[in-house]
Amino acid sequence: MAENKSPEEIEQQMAQFKTWVNSQPHLPKDLEDKLIRRFLHSCYYNFEQAKSAAELFCTIRASIPELLNDRDPLSPQFQKTFKIVNLAQIRISGNRNLWIWQLNDPGLELFDYIQDVRLFFLSMDAWLLNEEHLEDADLVLLDVKDISLKFITKFNVSIARKLAKYQEDALPIRLKQIHLVNAPPFIDKIFGLMKPFLKQEVTDMVHFHSPKSDSLYKYFDKDDLPDDYGGTRGTMDDHMQHVMDVIISKRDILMKNNLWKAEKKNKNKSDAVKDSFRSLAID
Repeated sequence: MAENKSPEEIEQQMAQFKTWVNSQPHLPKDLEDKLIRRFLHSCYYNFEQAKSAAELFCTIRASIPELLNDRDPLSPQFQKTFKIVNLAQIRISGNRNLWIWQLNDPGLELFDYIQDVRLFFLSMDAWLLNEEHLEDADLVLLDVKDISLKFITKFNVSIARKLAKYQEDALPIRLKQIHLVNAPPFIDKIFGLMKPFLKQEVTDMVHFHSPKSDSLYKYFDKDDLPDDYGGTRGTMDDHMQHVMDVIISKRDILMKNNLWKAEKKNKNKSDAVKDSFRSLAID
């Protein structure tokens, strides 16, 4: 198993990876060692898979300036989003990461799907810049208590398709479970919007938990969950403050419009980045 590689073998892979990156003119040269290590780790040290993930990671990022440019966390636009969303990034038992998204906007009056995706990229990038610990599994908890059928009118198919590809095949994490808590009866209609973009292996990871259900505890010890979900790990407000602190600490880097983005391979092509993007079966 590649997981059993020695530290020396991993360092050798790291060196080979950096040599490969430097040999690719279109790839960015701002991939830090901890990010390269995370690509290798997330792919269980399969070198070719790690290269493919990193290539896709940088290529997709270059194709979505509307999500990655002009993202000052202190801007009114982001400050508005921070008021209706709580995020948590918690290391829990079993060397696992728990990612939580909690929406607090009952009427969906302030919710903006694209701005929410921008927040995902902002907070995830801050985490990648800040975190060096390598986890064995990543678990996602989405609190959909305030989601209504109005969400359908705010959904953006093009953005959702790119986001799904990025999360499934490019993001250097080990996604294992996705939990939707406080799921309303019509959640199947909302989930139906996403399902066409998701791989079967990802849809198989999804678990629904209705309001007041205790089914979540079949997957998590209460000591692993925030107080908001019957646990002992502090409040979501406190966790959001920590996420905000990390984002602000990395603000200068996060505001760089070219962070981890591939460049056009050939200036004679009208849009080489998008061509490469299409070749990776996005559309």
